[in-house]
Amino acid sequence: MEFGDLRGILHYVPQFRNKLFVIKMDGAVVHSDNMSNIVLDLAVLNSLNVNYIIVHDTLKYEQTDQKALGDKKIPITNEELDYHLNESSKVTNILMRELTAVGLKVATANSVIARSRGVINGVDHPNDGKVEKVDNIGLLDLIDNGIIPILPSIAFDKKGKNYLLNSDDLAFSVGLSTSCSKIIFLTGSDIINSVKGNEFTVSEANNFAQEQVVVSTRLSKILIDSAKVCSEAVDRVHILNGLKDYAILAELFSNEGVGIMIHRDPYGMIRSADISDVSEVFSIIQSAIIDDELLPRSSIDIVSKIKDFYVLEIDENIVGTVAIHSTEDVAEMACLFVKKSHKGVGYGCRLVKHVLGVAKEREVKKIYALSTQASGFFESLGWNEGMINDLPKARRQELLSSGRNSKIFCKYF
Repeated sequence: MEFGDLRGILHYVPQFRNKLFVIKMDGAVVHSDNMSNIVLDLAVLNSLNVNYIIVHDTLKYEQTDQKALGDKKIPITNEELDYHLNESSKVTNILMRELTAVGLKVATANSVIARSRGVINGVDHPNDGKVEKVDNIGLLDLIDNGIIPILPSIAFDKKGKNYLLNSDDLAFSVGLSTSCSKIIFLTGSDIINSVKGNEFTVSEANNFAQEQVVVSTRLSKILIDSAKVCSEAVDRVHILNGLKDYAILAELFSNEGVGIMIHRDPYGMIRSADISDVSEVFSIIQSAIIDDELLPRSSIDIVSKIKDFYVLEIDENIVGTVAIHSTEDVAEMACLFVKKSHKGVGYGCRLVKHVLGVAKEREVKKIYALSTQASGFFESLGWNEGMINDLPKARRQELLSSGRNSKIFCKYF
């Protein structure tokens, strides 16, 4: 690890300190060879004063869960319920043993009241349960005393009858009840590999789940439920491959992440610019020209390349702009500016992230930007400082002839 990586991690630590996460683990993950690495990641989170509740299922839960989620909704048999009772105990024991071994305090919490799913499409489901109530106060009391709660996907009703819960639903219920900051899914399957792009707003998650026929039943449901909880109380939901080392840390402590993230719809929107936006874009750029951040250019210059521009619009008011000029597998990010009255709230970062998404769609291998006054900004985003030879020949000649001595920053894909 580079020392620069440590600086990047430290940027996130204050954001997560004393926050509460719900971490859902597939039984296949707990039984995997990667479990020892996950335990170390959890110990790191604990050392940073990040609180979390662990929800788990059993090794063969996913196959049973698919039956519960499918169109036929096959009921759980008594034999299957007995199997999951035994296997759930084994998974809980592994978690308690491994977490205790790294100095963490854990406890199995009987904090969920369940009830029968009842009759669905004329078929009775006597052993399938759903969450009726979560004892969030009891869970938070355990956390306040430095104890990590562990919740299995087996719960009781008020009369003491066992039910098998959909563990994904359980994680969402616990997340909403405790108003947690994040819900993290550590899956034991390759469901995330079928998704291109790793970030969705609430609207995008809903649309993707409903329109993409290649998405698995489980992932589609998780995306839709993630959109729901993010609309209500939870800041973000992360779906990770729990069989991959460093998945938790790489997702939480890097800009790019390694899994799927669903978050609340941002305030405002970024869209492609059109001719009607030229005057607004020119006004924002003109301010940058006055401050000597940009070479002089006219509105005609903007009109000629308007298809390369994007604008950030807040309440139908354009507050920022950026352009991406691409040739073959190299692109330039240019004209990244936000109105002075709207600086300091992350709009520049949003515009950069949008451009990076566009560059990936165009299968660009490298994107670069020139800057005379924003070195710190690009460094904070993890861009590498480049050399003159990193530029295409024509752009290199333009920079040398301008005499501006701009610094070059590159991002590789």
